[in-house]
Amino acid sequence: RNLIFLVIFTVSYAEIVQLTDATFEHQTQASTGMTTGSWFVMFKAEQCGVCKKVLPEFKLLSEDEEISERGYILATVDVPSNRQTSSRFNIEGFPTLYLLHSRKMYKFRGKRTYENFKQFLLDSADLSEGIDIPAPLSELGLFVKEIQAGSRDLYKAAIGEHGVVGIVVVLLIMIMLFLILGLISLFFLPSKSENGDKKTN
Repeated sequence: RNLIFLVIFTVSYAEIVQLTDATFEHQTQASTGMTTGSWFVMFKAEQCGVCKKVLPEFKLLSEDEEISERGYILATVDVPSNRQTSSRFNIEGFPTLYLLHSRKMYKFRGKRTYENFKQFLLDSADLSEGIDIPAPLSELGLFVKEIQAGSRDLYKAAIGEHGVVGIVVVLLIMIMLFLILGLISLFFLPSKSENGDKKTN
């Protein structure tokens, strides 16, 4: 009976938790004490080639007995389908990995290998560059974040960070704005003839 319990316990720790907008705060308790443990979260996308290469390394880490015994829980968040959580943590590229520990978040910046992941977690007691975990976003907060992200993308495109394609996109948007403003002036602003008629009367 004890052997069966041990096997079940080990398998449960080997699983990588898939977090969503609906489950993230409830499971991690990131803003309310983190009583469920410390979480190492990978923000990824299905179409991301680098993410597919990193996932096997992440899986190895989830099966590491020492990491499990220290209470680390591994999880992933699919960025495109979970915009609220991704915007909350200001995810701009993937894969992005954060350790959520004692109400602080620490970004992993090393080479994405099993060995480096493990060393990062084992050294977490000495980490000092952590920042406060942001609170969950409201619908209004999400809208503001999306506007800010769109503005950043437009700025990067305008200064040429996205190459010629980015500049062309900015020019097209500007042309569309001018057309919209022109249509508004045609339909909603009084014409000169109308103003003249009013003066005559």
